[in-house]
Amino acid sequence: MKTLWFILLAWCSTPTTGFDLGPIIRTAQCRSQCLKQHTADGFCDNLWDTEYKQAHSCKVCWLYCETLENQWEKTRTICEGDQYLHCPACQTACNYRQTRIEEKYLPSMLPTPEKAPVVLDRFDVAVMMRNVRDEWRIVGYFPGETRPELKQDTWIVVATENGVKRHYSWQEWVPKLESLKKGFFYEATVSWKDVDAQIQRQKSLEKARANDRLRQAFLEIYGEKVLAEWKSQEFIRISKEVFRKFFFKGGKNDFEVDNAPPKAVYNGRIRVEEASRESKKKESYVVCWQPETGGLKGNQVTDSNSAQISLLPGTKYLVRIASNEGPGSFPIEVDTRFNPEEATNIQRAVQQLFIWEIYVACAFIICFVISLILTLIYGKSKTAKCERV
Repeated sequence: MKTLWFILLAWCSTPTTGFDLGPIIRTAQCRSQCLKQHTADGFCDNLWDTEYKQAHSCKVCWLYCETLENQWEKTRTICEGDQYLHCPACQTACNYRQTRIEEKYLPSMLPTPEKAPVVLDRFDVAVMMRNVRDEWRIVGYFPGETRPELKQDTWIVVATENGVKRHYSWQEWVPKLESLKKGFFYEATVSWKDVDAQIQRQKSLEKARANDRLRQAFLEIYGEKVLAEWKSQEFIRISKEVFRKFFFKGGKNDFEVDNAPPKAVYNGRIRVEEASRESKKKESYVVCWQPETGGLKGNQVTDSNSAQISLLPGTKYLVRIASNEGPGSFPIEVDTRFNPEEATNIQRAVQQLFIWEIYVACAFIICFVISLILTLIYGKSKTAKCERV
């Protein structure tokens, strides 16, 4: 009975963790251990085991992970006494809770986000969050065999028992390379002033795709019937233009007509969103860069929406903007390698320099030989004079 009370508490509680990803990731790590130790196939959906007429150990462990992480003082008795000794699910959750390392995990510490589709292994745990009024709220935790779909305004963090594996972001915005100045170090200036506009554009495109899918579905289900009825009954007047727009994919301007808001409204919306963003507490960003082939990473913290970074020449870099308020940007490429024209010019200069070096070396050798001959002649003449004397 006590076990069922704790399960009910875990199910009904909605703890608030702020935007420190630490508790979320630790819960996912614990649940990954539940999958590994209490399932063979990675499924952990059923609370009640009908065969043994008792609570399913994986689901009990799954629920205890969140309860022990967020309400330890109220539920620590789970890890004590006879209940702990006779409950394998309790032992898994309690052992993790008592041995885990508690530390803050900010979103800027995550690796580069990835695009859909979401890829999970059997014992992975995916945490889906949704952006609601500029706040990321947990939608749910999903075991590896229950693969969630990356939908509009969602963010999925994938964890194993060892930590964060990867994360996926629906918001696909990128910074802009404003300038790249050559020198001993390349000075790259990047900015991200149009984040809201990029996200709004992505939403409009998603809406256009949804409308296209709806049109196609109506066409497949009702298209032939509507055409037959329209042709058989002359008194029904359906505008060809309306019919075409609703049932068929139109030309290149249909997106602007049917899906995009009026330009003034769109620009006004962006201005309001940008003003709202600026009115809030200033968000700090981390500019991250790394060679495309891997290697030493660099980062720079800034409170503005632009930054200048120094890059070594001869390398292709991936540069992205990390944030402590969300998944951050996708990377852009910044190439400090020589282009073909520069490489050709350098090669010509090296060849010319090499030719001049050969000329100088030959001249030096000739001068050395002449000097040596003159020295020998002078030495012999001096010896002859001495013998005469």
